Amino acid sequence: MQKHILLLISLSFSSLALGQRFRRFRRGGRDARWVHNQELILWKGKYYKPKGWKETPTPKDQTEAGPRSQRSRTSFNSSAELSRLAGTKLNPRGWRRPRFSTLPRQPWPQSLLLKSPDGRVYVALHRGQVFVFGPKRKGKKVAEGLHGLRHLALAPDGETLSMIQDKDLYLLRLSDGKRLRLTQDGSENTFNGELDWVYQEEVYGRGNFKGAWWSPRGQHLAFLRIDESPVDSFEILDFLPQTLGIERIKYPKAGRGNPLIGLRVADAKTGKIRKIDRSLYKPEDEILIVRVGWTPAGDRLVFVVQNREQTWMDLNFADPKTGSFVRVLHEERKDAWVERPALPRWLEDGSFLWESDRTGYHHIYRYDSKGKLICAISHGAWSTEGIIRVDEARGRIAFYGTTEKNWIGRQAYVAALDGSWQRMVTRGRGTHRVAFNGDFSLLLDSFSSLENPGEQWLRSVEGRDLHRVYARQPPKGASFPTLRRIHARDGEALDLTFTPPAHLKPGQRYPLWINTYSGPAAPTIRDSYRGPIRPTWFGKLQVNVRSATKRGMKFTKTCYKQLGVQELKDLEDAIDWMAKNIPWVDPSRVGISGGSYGGFMTAFALTHSKKFKCGVASSGVYDWRLYDTIYTERFMQTPQHNPDGYNRSSVVTAEAAKNLRGKLLILHGVKDDNVHFQNAIQLVNALQRAGKQNFVFMPYALSRHGIGNLHAQILRMNFIRKNL
Repeated sequence: MQKHILLLISLSFSSLALGQRFRRFRRGGRDARWVHNQELILWKGKYYKPKGWKETPTPKDQTEAGPRSQRSRTSFNSSAELSRLAGTKLNPRGWRRPRFSTLPRQPWPQSLLLKSPDGRVYVALHRGQVFVFGPKRKGKKVAEGLHGLRHLALAPDGETLSMIQDKDLYLLRLSDGKRLRLTQDGSENTFNGELDWVYQEEVYGRGNFKGAWWSPRGQHLAFLRIDESPVDSFEILDFLPQTLGIERIKYPKAGRGNPLIGLRVADAKTGKIRKIDRSLYKPEDEILIVRVGWTPAGDRLVFVVQNREQTWMDLNFADPKTGSFVRVLHEERKDAWVERPALPRWLEDGSFLWESDRTGYHHIYRYDSKGKLICAISHGAWSTEGIIRVDEARGRIAFYGTTEKNWIGRQAYVAALDGSWQRMVTRGRGTHRVAFNGDFSLLLDSFSSLENPGEQWLRSVEGRDLHRVYARQPPKGASFPTLRRIHARDGEALDLTFTPPAHLKPGQRYPLWINTYSGPAAPTIRDSYRGPIRPTWFGKLQVNVRSATKRGMKFTKTCYKQLGVQELKDLEDAIDWMAKNIPWVDPSRVGISGGSYGGFMTAFALTHSKKFKCGVASSGVYDWRLYDTIYTERFMQTPQHNPDGYNRSSVVTAEAAKNLRGKLLILHGVKDDNVHFQNAIQLVNALQRAGKQNFVFMPYALSRHGIGNLHAQILRMNFIRKNL
């Protein structure tokens, strides 16, 4: 036992060191970068002119840290003034943002420092007191007695502060300290300006409960109103206290009642509220509001609506003064879901850029202000992966994307804003990160691949290689995963990587272990540097099943209405290829593990396939009726509309449970608020009823969705050694 603990600690520190080196690479801490208005390059403390890579003296207005800040400085430059006003010694530099949590309505710190976007106005909250500092205010207290505040947000003009106290939304006018109460109906079931559990987790981002958005000039505040009356309550238990600890959250499970959503706009001066009209939508649509934003001028509120099963999407523009809106874009699919889009990227002429999967691949389009298509900016049998920069003066846009033949890496492209041409401006296999100079003619291109620790090049946008800044060498004697592209039983291409076991002997066969996630558009393999492999006594395999690749909706939608089914076929085909082509693989000794969606895939594999000897399933969804509406119904529709699909994807049906083959280790956190402990209990119950003895169940009383404790690591290691 002690030996195992020391080994795990050693591996943890080694992994941490490797991770730190990799993060430094990704941050570009050792990369050359553009400085001096993007005209010169700073590399290892020296300045270079890009033409000919000629060293040049340090510019007078330039230091090693980069150009001097041109932003206006606030008069708040120390804690002394705040300490004097508050009557106690304060140091705002030590104040922190709220702790990360996935539970709604968690308390915020009593002391908080906010800054306006231009850096001119600061607002300090300390124990119920609000202080303002800025060019026109040398520092004053504007309010007191404001305890228990959450989601404080300073308007862009620095004049108004929005906040939630108890369960209602307020505005605080910083010029005179007047407080405007915007809502009166906040309750356990009613959320104003903040999100509930499911909207946080599945729409706006885990840990982000922000439900209000200031207009660019601070004239209006848009906010969501969420009514959870139709949503079932779910209790999460802490079994360690004598009387049980209970957390109650509203959690809508697939096919059950969903939150009712509304959108409001408040006038920052008067506090007057306008409801955004929703008469266009029928009650049976059970709409979701999945994006909220503003036009650059703040004259129109932008919001995106989807139906409950997310088979269509509307982009709407609303008048904040009247609440009326117009539908600008509508997208709909019959064979899949419509992916939640990014907000429009606005151009100076009022047109906007829009990203869509309509062709089966993710591309960028340009529309006029009324929603008429101007052109497709990117096109082809590959997908874009995010806009880097838009240069309207030169009519150019830069963005990342895959290629038609390589979708596990990332390249950079430049295209015309009128859609007349597009060009890949990077080269070399791997994942690229680029930075352009001021006139968009040159770029610094940094990239790495699975076996390449990294290179950086100075290139021209026209495609010429001008200078190699560096090329890192891998450690001597290092080994890296072998990348292969294979073909599944239906001919579709799949990417996989494998690593051999340590001390490989010719003619001897070894077990194979697959660690997977395999969720929609969530690839396991990316072509970027992760460091040398650490061989174990078994071989390792990773597979990008087709629906996980982010190759395009054409491939992602293969999981539609049947989660797990196609993914398992792809995993089986990868095992068959390994058994046929890699001589050291023992196909009778294949194991699999994963967490969350990967936990589901592990249990699904051991109950729906004969190819696995054992598996470790952590925090898995074992019946999709038990998971939340917004995620599940996107891929599966509702159980009422797709009962056969839910049965095919279940691990807890009697048919699935009786077919458990090999040994299964089930790990789950009792306090998991994401994939409830109920999943593990239902799976264990189904296996018990089927008379199965070939499984082990280990609950963790204090763990939530992630189980990272030492006990679980040792248990997993011992289980693999015993059963593989």
